[in-house]
Amino acid sequence: MSKYDLAYKSLEEVADSDTLALTDEFITVDPTTKVPTVATGTQVVALVNASAKTALTEAVTAETEAVSAAESGKVYVQTRSSTTVTFTLPAAAAGLTYTFVCGHASSEILITPQAGDAIVGKTDGGAAGTGIAPAAGTGIKNTAATNVVGDFCTLVALDTTTWYMTSVAGVWASQ
Repeated sequence: MSKYDLAYKSLEEVADSDTLALTDEFITVDPTTKVPTVATGTQVVALVNASAKTALTEAVTAETEAVSAAESGKVYVQTRSSTTVTFTLPAAAAGLTYTFVCGHASSEILITPQAGDAIVGKTDGGAAGTGIAPAAGTGIKNTAATNVVGDFCTLVALDTTTWYMTSVAGVWASQ
């Protein structure tokens, strides 16, 4: 494959073993997760959902949902009618992005990072919202006591240890 072939192929058409040259950068497709990455020197930046083979939305009624790196870009809608739905994030990696939406006000959403990873954000979307930064490994939640259908938060990993809430509606708190 030449460095100009990308102009004629979508990332879905690139074989798992292909590496695309871009001057002093290159793209590789992880054969396990199917997630392409761009490498520049020693820094690797993920291309979020560039070749996703999974649905971009998922209604969740189970009590637990393990979120995978391959599902980056996905919107999870909690539709359980009681108790807590716990979403467990994968290890943070730059560019991974997920959105969690309250689809039923009788349940709550709990988003838990991996041990050592932290979530940083605001308690709500208002300009005066209080900042929240639970200890590493501790999650955030949108409780049944205060949630409203349509509450949401989007988390984006900055690096290998920190998730940021980049958009939020509703009331969120430390676990």
